[in-house]
Amino acid sequence: MTNPMQNRKLWIGAALALGAMACQDLDVANPNKPDRERAAQQSTSVESFVSTSFRTFYPTSGHGNYPSWAMSTMADEITSGFADFGQLEPSAFPRSAWNNSPVNNNSEVNENPWYGMYRTISSVNDALISLNEGLVITDAAGTSRAKSVAKFMQGVSHAHLGFYFDSALVVDELVKLDTITSPKFVAYPAVSAAAISQLDSAIAVATRGPNFTLPPDGWLFQTMSRDQFVRLANSYAARTLAYTPRTRAERAAVNWAEVIRRVDAGIQTDFAPVAGDSSILRDDWKRLVARVRTGPPSDYGRPSYGVLGPADSTQGYVNYLNTPLANRVAFQITTKDRRIQAAAGPATAGLFVGYNATNIGAISRGSWRYSWYYFKRYGTGSTWYSAPQPFVTVTEMNLLKAEALIRLSRAAEALPLINATRVANGQLPPVAIDGPPDEAGCVPRKASGACGSLWDALRYEKRIELMGVDGVTAFLDARGWQTLPADSWVQLPIPGRELAVLVRPLYTYGGPGGQSSAPAPDAERCPVALARCP
Repeated sequence: MTNPMQNRKLWIGAALALGAMACQDLDVANPNKPDRERAAQQSTSVESFVSTSFRTFYPTSGHGNYPSWAMSTMADEITSGFADFGQLEPSAFPRSAWNNSPVNNNSEVNENPWYGMYRTISSVNDALISLNEGLVITDAAGTSRAKSVAKFMQGVSHAHLGFYFDSALVVDELVKLDTITSPKFVAYPAVSAAAISQLDSAIAVATRGPNFTLPPDGWLFQTMSRDQFVRLANSYAARTLAYTPRTRAERAAVNWAEVIRRVDAGIQTDFAPVAGDSSILRDDWKRLVARVRTGPPSDYGRPSYGVLGPADSTQGYVNYLNTPLANRVAFQITTKDRRIQAAAGPATAGLFVGYNATNIGAISRGSWRYSWYYFKRYGTGSTWYSAPQPFVTVTEMNLLKAEALIRLSRAAEALPLINATRVANGQLPPVAIDGPPDEAGCVPRKASGACGSLWDALRYEKRIELMGVDGVTAFLDARGWQTLPADSWVQLPIPGRELAVLVRPLYTYGGPGGQSSAPAPDAERCPVALARCP
């Protein structure tokens, strides 16, 4: 065996130090905590590199607290007045640059996903090295399963590095870490391209090898056939194409025909892992968004008026937007959308949220952070670990395809995809090419109060349907749709801690005049000619 972990040079703290931790976490019958070279000689140990890798990936993919709370509050999806998890400063007005100092108390916002993703990559790379050298996991089917899932985890981890960071190191099982003294980081488009290549490798290994299944107790924590696994990899490739762009122009330049191809080859049922044990796998994001203790529901963060407001049929949201930020206060929405309120009236709970006229958090941090709506769709009780946790949903894929069709001037084909949840969950009238019916109480409405366009309807549908699924997708959409508040950072720098190890200059993004700062929002401008578009 080659490339023993114990001899690697400390040139990238994330991939190396956490890779070593991954080895030490192995449950192998050796009291001396063997290094990778010795542990990997045991097929059960190598298999565990892969079968446990999803557990390290999951929290920083939007299902833990970092970077979820910072990104969701910046995207005006969930609002909170608390300072935990690095959310307060990035969501404050005016926006400021990200503090990339290694001693920033909120450094976990970019450290946790950086180190978490590299820990996952390091673990599966170690397994792939051994598998490529001929190690067999029980039989041909077991070996194919391990290789396929390892390449998948490698791909999704690089995808999220491409989503979050300006640049990263692409590390697969062929990179000879022992020979590198200075890492070469590549820009996020190259990182995402590598991620898609790795996902395609997962697909290729799976389809050309023997059939296999994934069990529910580990691996991806959902029973899955080989074909379902391949579909999940295609759906993640669609996500990678759509969510990598930082700007409106980059989002417009996406190969949307390829997004459609991937979606059509993608999942047919929701990918929703469940462990049943909070010590093994838990969705802390869903838990906190829906948390109820002894006081009011959603006592930590609440659905924002940025998501719910366009459904208001009164002038409440229009007046809210026209009120200076410092003077904004929570208000009650009246809407036909049954996800927000039941038919009995505005105070009755809808399918996804309910009404509770309680202000959460200190007013000194801004009454504009208040919302009178609590979240109830996911995360209530013990469901944040005991129930399936939606991760990649059919609805998300439908709405990605709908966006692609609109951008490709095939808007008529997008209508049934948008209307699927709009009608079934919202109990709203279907949208047409011109948008929702031009009538009193139309959903969504523009900032002026006029009925929205088809583009407005698509964005509204995706935001309300994906709210609470994870804490990062709303941010990834917002920067590409140009709906982030001006001067928000649109990507994160390599963590200051990592730069210090590499003896490289500290840098950052966001804030007035800063690099990678969001321009003024232009939410209602459509990507193609549509009715009711400015």
